[in-house]
Amino acid sequence: MTEIKIIFRFNISEIVFPPIEQLLVSDKEINIVSGNKIRNDFLKSESEIALKINSFINDGKIIPKEYWCPFWTALIKEQRINIFTAFFGELDQFIEFEKCIEIKKYNLSEVIYLKVNDLTELSELAKKKHSKIYDRTDIIKKRVQDYQKIKEEIIEYAKTKYKITEMDFFETEILV
Repeated sequence: MTEIKIIFRFNISEIVFPPIEQLLVSDKEINIVSGNKIRNDFLKSESEIALKINSFINDGKIIPKEYWCPFWTALIKEQRINIFTAFFGELDQFIEFEKCIEIKKYNLSEVIYLKVNDLTELSELAKKKHSKIYDRTDIIKKRVQDYQKIKEEIIEYAKTKYKITEMDFFETEILV
C-alpha cells in the first residue's frame, strides 16, 4: 500500500535550521514532496497537470479545488512512503487532501508536527544567522504563532483519525 505522512514545520526553518530532508531517517524508500521539489522538478515538467498549474500561477490565479487532487496524486510515488512537507495551509485543504487519498486508497499513516516550543530561541537564532532579514523578533514570533494556530486546528481535526506525533522544532532526527 502507498503510505502518506505529513510534516508540519514553520517555513523559517530551512533558513535557520537544516531542511527536513536532512533530518529524515528511514529504512524504507521515501519520496519527499517539498516546496523545492515542486518548484524544481514538478512545475518544470511537461505533464498536463504541471502545465495547467503553471498557467494558473503565471496568470496570478489561485489553483481551483478541482485541480488539487490531480496535482497531489501526480507527486505521489506508489509503494513508497510519501512525505509531504509543503502543503495544507488551512483545514479545508487538508480535508480535500483526505478525500483525495481516500479515493486513491492511499494510507495517511501519520501527521508529524514540529512545534516551536521556544519562540525566543527560534527568533534569536534567526536574528543571529540572518540579521538583515530577521531583525525584528516580535514579527518572527507573531508569524510563528499565526502558523501554529492554523496547524493546530488541523491537528485537532486529525487527532481522532490519524497518528499524531508532536516533536520539538529543534529535533535533529525524524524517524519515518
